[in-house]
Amino acid sequence: MAVDEKLLDSIRTSIGSETTHSLGPVTALMIRRYARAIGESNPLYYDTEFARSRGHAEIVAPPNLVTAITSWDEGPAADDLRTDGTPKTLQLEGLPTSGVRVMGGGEDMEFHAPITAGTAVMERSTMIDAELLQGRKGPFIVVRYRHEFVDDEGVPLVTSTRKVLLR
Repeated sequence: MAVDEKLLDSIRTSIGSETTHSLGPVTALMIRRYARAIGESNPLYYDTEFARSRGHAEIVAPPNLVTAITSWDEGPAADDLRTDGTPKTLQLEGLPTSGVRVMGGGEDMEFHAPITAGTAVMERSTMIDAELLQGRKGPFIVVRYRHEFVDDEGVPLVTSTRKVLLR
């Protein structure tokens, strides 16, 4: 599929569409594993008593945990990965991107409240923009999404704006 104005027009029909899904509760084990995986040693992520002495009900998740686990699944088999570790068939749900290379293009995050163990998290995602740009190797499309992570009472936790590149 060519990355061109026709594909851009097709993608833009989804601007403003919103999806919501539950990430479920963020568990203490999940927080500890994630903190260990990213090399964090802050006791806020491991020690309940330390977290309570700092005013939290439980241990606290590293700030970017929810954006990392939003699509946490078993992932593709090794044979289905490119040499750079990205899936060969990565698609954007609901968009006509078959045959187009899909890549992450960066993310900005705003943190509203700490996420502690036991917090149930919901994610609301909205496509906010898409534009066709010219690069050194040809045209590419930048699709921007806003992801709002809230607790089960609707309290904002994290807002991120993620760019996805289509080449």
